[in-house]
Amino acid sequence: MLGSHLAGLRGGLEAALLLGLLAAWLGRARAAAGAAPVRAGGGRALWGGAAAAAALALLLGWSFTYGARELTPEAGRAAGGVLSVAAAGCVALTVLGPHGRRGGLVGAAGFLVVAREGLATALFVWAAVSAARDEAGSAGPLGMVLLGLAVAALLGWAAHLGVRRLPPARFRAWAGGALLVVAAGVLAQGVRDLQDAGPLGGVLAGRAADLGGAVSPDRWPGALLEGVLNVRPDPSVLQVAAWALYLVPALTLLLAPVGFGRSVPVGVEEQKKTDARTGEGAGSGAGPRGAASAGGGRGGDGADAGGERLHDGPRGAGGRTDGDPR
Repeated sequence: MLGSHLAGLRGGLEAALLLGLLAAWLGRARAAAGAAPVRAGGGRALWGGAAAAAALALLLGWSFTYGARELTPEAGRAAGGVLSVAAAGCVALTVLGPHGRRGGLVGAAGFLVVAREGLATALFVWAAVSAARDEAGSAGPLGMVLLGLAVAALLGWAAHLGVRRLPPARFRAWAGGALLVVAAGVLAQGVRDLQDAGPLGGVLAGRAADLGGAVSPDRWPGALLEGVLNVRPDPSVLQVAAWALYLVPALTLLLAPVGFGRSVPVGVEEQKKTDARTGEGAGSGAGPRGAASAGGGRGGDGADAGGERLHDGPRGAGGRTDGDPR
């Protein structure tokens, strides 16, 4: 029973976290780095892609469980590897790409994120359904799988709410960084799937580390680490290299506007530019009156000066009259 629950948790946690973080990323009207307002259609595209992937996974799982054809483990791993690489690329483009071109991209990201684990989870669900329908079977495994998926959905929703509460100055770095970290794990797992399936089997296939029972997927800590970060007890060298080559440049690009020689946050600078444009517009609208006032001031000064000169003139003339013996 515990194995069925952890299988459902691992299968749904990664997708739930990515969907929750992407929804928070797209739901904010303005990111902390002065991003342009996000289109309202981005969220609909995200959830539409996720729903389409879930429906397709259930349909394929039903066909492979009850149909004449079966999905071989090698084919399943190869498909999962391709979907993982594509999903990691879509997440990176969503976080680092232009803000106004996200509609189709986030829809593809939602589809790929769910489709990556959806097929394997659907096969497990339909197998549990078959066992429950058997006379000697029980509905317990199916219930535990669904419970694991429900817990994963709650954790994804909690991550969504937590990220949305971040202040604007920290939102871009923390939300984008979390998305890229999870996506790096997706990419690493995709590389491992491609190695296990055969296309990349001989490329840097040696074990990079031996974590042993510290991250055993049969226990809660290991299931959470594998579901969130795709940490496995025996990562390969190529898997670790792909993780680092994806995450380090992506985080550098994400944090570059904040971390390289800009003491003032970009959002503050954008607000200052907006205030300056507003002030210039107000100044230009009041230009005639300002010019009139300035002219009036100059005219007043000139009048005062002229008045002073006129006032001094009689005094000077009078002075000359008084002082002139003529």
